[in-house]
Amino acid sequence: MLNWDCKEWSHLFTTFENYQILLINNEEELMAYGHTIPIYWDEDIRFIPDNLKILMEMAVKNNKDGIRPNLLLALAAVVSEDYKGKGLSYEVVNAMKIFASKNKIEDVIIPVRPTLKAKYPLISIDDYVRWENKDGKPFDPWLRVHKKLGGKVVKTAEISMIIRGKINEWEKWTNTVICGSGKYIFEDSLNPVEIDIEKNEGIYTDPCVWIHYSLK
Repeated sequence: MLNWDCKEWSHLFTTFENYQILLINNEEELMAYGHTIPIYWDEDIRFIPDNLKILMEMAVKNNKDGIRPNLLLALAAVVSEDYKGKGLSYEVVNAMKIFASKNKIEDVIIPVRPTLKAKYPLISIDDYVRWENKDGKPFDPWLRVHKKLGGKVVKTAEISMIIRGKINEWEKWTNTVICGSGKYIFEDSLNPVEIDIEKNEGIYTDPCVWIHYSLK
């Protein structure tokens, strides 16, 4: 994921530095964080572009043009390894909602990478999102968090990010020897990587589930 080609990502730490959420304990240790950006979207939320690169570009342009945002887009919610299993994922999402409300933004949308999808890379995101556990709740724990917090699934996307690389780059990134064309499943990938030896290229598309929170 670190090899996603999106030059606008650097704006998180400059243009949009005030939109980054940090959860810090009394010892000033970083427990969790959330990356968000403000955008303006005046159409049905279901029609927002799936491609996160396009949305990053929109946010930067909106800011440059002085357009007041009406939507908070969450790009990541990460809990530090030492603090996993302590319910901080709930706290990160709640912090995003509180931040949006304080800034008079009534909608939060999160393109979620389901926690356990990497164990089922051959299952489409459309099918995966419909899976339920024995209690009738979402099978995926991250999706359960959002449902408990009141988030609504508005759509799925097979392609939210596109990562391209040459064969030697994929070998380096994944510590795997690649000898032929085909679909490759690497650790933590939600979809297979399409490898084309003749073109000397591998392409990975990252899927997501779009969750919407209305704060109205």
